[in-house]
Amino acid sequence: MRTAIYIRVSTKMQEQKYSLNAQKEELTKYANSQGWEIVGEFKDIDSGGKLDKLGLNALMDFVEDGGVDVVLCIDQDRLSRLDTISWEFLKSTLRDNKVKIAEPGNVTDLDNEDQEFISDLKNLIAKREKRAIVRRMMRGKRQRTREGKGWGKPPMEYNYDKNTGTYSINEKWSWIIPFIDDLYLNKGYSDQTIAHELNKICTTPRGKLWSDAHVKKKLTNKAYHGLMEKTFSNGETITVEDIYPPLRSVKDYEKIQAVRKGKVGRRKEVYPQLLRRTNLTCGKCGKKLAIHMSGDPNYSVHFYIKHQRKDTQNSCYVSINILRVEGSLINAIKSIITGEDMAKKYVQLDYDENDLKKLEADIKTTNNLKNDVQGQIDRLLPLYLKGTWSEEQLDSQKKLLENELKVHVNRLKQLQAKKDTIRSNLFNYDTVVQYLAVAERFEVLLTKEEQMNMIGTLFPSGIVYDDFMILTGQLPNNVPLELKIPIGADPYPDANRKKSYNKTADTSTIINILNLSTRTFNLLRNAGLKTVQDIYDADLKSRPGFGNKTLEEINAKLTAADFEPL
Repeated sequence: MRTAIYIRVSTKMQEQKYSLNAQKEELTKYANSQGWEIVGEFKDIDSGGKLDKLGLNALMDFVEDGGVDVVLCIDQDRLSRLDTISWEFLKSTLRDNKVKIAEPGNVTDLDNEDQEFISDLKNLIAKREKRAIVRRMMRGKRQRTREGKGWGKPPMEYNYDKNTGTYSINEKWSWIIPFIDDLYLNKGYSDQTIAHELNKICTTPRGKLWSDAHVKKKLTNKAYHGLMEKTFSNGETITVEDIYPPLRSVKDYEKIQAVRKGKVGRRKEVYPQLLRRTNLTCGKCGKKLAIHMSGDPNYSVHFYIKHQRKDTQNSCYVSINILRVEGSLINAIKSIITGEDMAKKYVQLDYDENDLKKLEADIKTTNNLKNDVQGQIDRLLPLYLKGTWSEEQLDSQKKLLENELKVHVNRLKQLQAKKDTIRSNLFNYDTVVQYLAVAERFEVLLTKEEQMNMIGTLFPSGIVYDDFMILTGQLPNNVPLELKIPIGADPYPDANRKKSYNKTADTSTIINILNLSTRTFNLLRNAGLKTVQDIYDADLKSRPGFGNKTLEEINAKLTAADFEPL
């Protein structure tokens, strides 16, 4: 039987203690005693919790080339302490190529369910053992830190002596800290400008260009005035003084931090807009919207709510002058604070059993969406194992789905909290007014920037539709407060009409002007219909997908844009 030997240790220190040569010698002796032919030897000095290792990758390539019948290792934990997805991938590679896993005295056939189950248990035990090793290591590191002994890679300005556990100044790089401090404190240079000055002299020890991130790290690191500070995964922070030979004084460090603190905060907005701090999304396609400036600052400027990305703006046209929204928002807040009857125009305050049923239906729908996304996450692994997706595609899709799952989970909590609050009669006008009380006369008492920041705090998110937007705040106990704000008439209709009839406009964007729903827009594009004229020329009634409701929407949008209906 053709055998590939795989040997591994986690660190260089282990290589000396648990010699790779000793593993190789024992495995070679065992293979010879079984009459197996050794066709390859592979080794790693790396963690068993990582799939991407040079030796293991070479072994898997060798397996896929069909050059081996059994992989022999001293113990299965040398081959794997992997997470479930990585372990399944490794197993599937071996199984698909009819390769067994062997240890001295034991052979595991992955086509045998009982043997595979035992192999899975070994991997689980190896993972638990790895976590125990990590815990022991961290206990040792914490104790070493308390004793004032160094560990880990020191800053480039220091050398570390393993024998004494002490640090000394690295003369080659020790000039960096005084140089940076002088430019920052005495000349008032920014992090980026200091990086630029450093790049005129040299690169980093790794041969890379200096960046503002490098400079920031140098300016905020406490090691340079002698302090060793380590924060561990259990949340404990241990601080020990006089560990490093100081390269700056404590006084200079405090001066630097005071300067940095003074710079903290958002850059002052030149043109504050009420909704600048609110995360807006499109009600048609669900993608992010932003406030864009148009015009010449020397003459006049206008602000529009549009998609952040140009390609998205082309496929889902949104262009709402901010003047159509800000006045309505101010009026809404003033009306809500003025009285309950006026508030009902913007906030639903009265709930009956039908409303509660609708809320329960929303909860059920959101829960189904959550379960559906969780199901999609669970189905990712088979796609990966079948080779349909690469590991990069798997990771990317998993990240997207996990973000979507988080949205649904948060939404579910909000809806459930709202339902409970309504049932206990705590969601009422007084609760809403108490939340918005801080905004009373805000348009008079606050500066434009303060107004913007306050609205962003009260309403962190919003969804924008053609004729209205829903701004969402959060009452106590995670209960969502939704304000329905009407979008006013366009203050510059002539300008938009001129743009709609511009004969030289890019024909690929013409149907975007109709502001169709995403489904209808995609139906038209998939049918190859890019312009309004294409819509007129096509017999939509005879095409699949263009039912009565879709045709009604197209006619309504054509009419609204001053085109003849079909």
